[in-house]
Amino acid sequence: MAQQNDEGLRIGVPGTPSSDEPLRGHSITLIVPCYSPDRIPDLARLFGSIERQSDSIDELVVVVQHSDQLRSWVEQNLPRSSTRTAQVIYVSDTPAVSRARNAGVDASHCEIVAFVDDDAILVTDWASQTRRFYTLHGDAIGIAGAILPMWDSSAMEWFPHELYWMISCTYWTSATPFIVRNGYGANMSFRKEAFAEGRRFNEATGIGGWGQAGWHGMGGEEPDFSRRVTAATGRSVFYVPDVRVLHRIRPYRLKTGPLVRRAYWEGRFKAWFAHHHGGEALGTEWSLLEAVGRATVQRLRLGLRHPILATRQHWLVRIVILCVGIGYLEGKLRLLGRPGRAWQQKGAQ
Repeated sequence: MAQQNDEGLRIGVPGTPSSDEPLRGHSITLIVPCYSPDRIPDLARLFGSIERQSDSIDELVVVVQHSDQLRSWVEQNLPRSSTRTAQVIYVSDTPAVSRARNAGVDASHCEIVAFVDDDAILVTDWASQTRRFYTLHGDAIGIAGAILPMWDSSAMEWFPHELYWMISCTYWTSATPFIVRNGYGANMSFRKEAFAEGRRFNEATGIGGWGQAGWHGMGGEEPDFSRRVTAATGRSVFYVPDVRVLHRIRPYRLKTGPLVRRAYWEGRFKAWFAHHHGGEALGTEWSLLEAVGRATVQRLRLGLRHPILATRQHWLVRIVILCVGIGYLEGKLRLLGRPGRAWQQKGAQ
């Protein structure tokens, strides 16, 4: 059920957070990459949610890319009173999210290194729930937190739940934590040792920033990094539904053009990922296809009550799968043309 917040954005919040008292411990660095002055209203909401945390965040690192105007605004509006330290890092290169995250990691000092997108809002107990899970679960190297869509209008709520990954939200429905391959950059964190021995996000992957045209290149830095970290440490990444953020979804993200481009580049990444990590690394994708199949059966019942909605969802799911498949096949063909060539960039260790 969607709820309305003070900004007029519609929020889908399943369930309720844990009522347990938070456990104090584990200092947290929160890294926020940003690149566009258009996101200043979103950053203001994010900073407000940082100030409203029931358990404070120790260190805030905002990585501003390419925009002097944005850097000036961030420097003047950092929520310094609600964090022990806060700093701004300026990266003048062309915006690239992997590069921004790496710059934030290099500047971090805390036991937990967390990431959130500039158009997300932290739920009030985000920091306390993050600390609690790491304190109680020594086998966790990382957390994939719940990312809930915050729609700009109710007309957007038709979007199929099994495709939430297309809008950088989580599609998992479990109310209890379980092991996953990776999280999403809008709400994920790792223990500091995940970045030991020079491990960083691979800058050959990672989009160059969202715009109304859609993705700018191949994403996928989160699964690549998580795969390397879990292999190196022997510990797991967990989906933790109580570590929640609300992620703003603008109408252009649901347009056909951006969705098709996103799906194609996802397919291109899957080919690269399987080539470098082995076909078994795509277990998450096979599980998602099973979820799509179950949703298709359920949609038959939906069609009896809401035939137009069911048809709209049905065709979008099939278009997305087709475009992912096309991207995957093209990616495989491109890799066959350069056998043995490893895609190595900063951080891909």
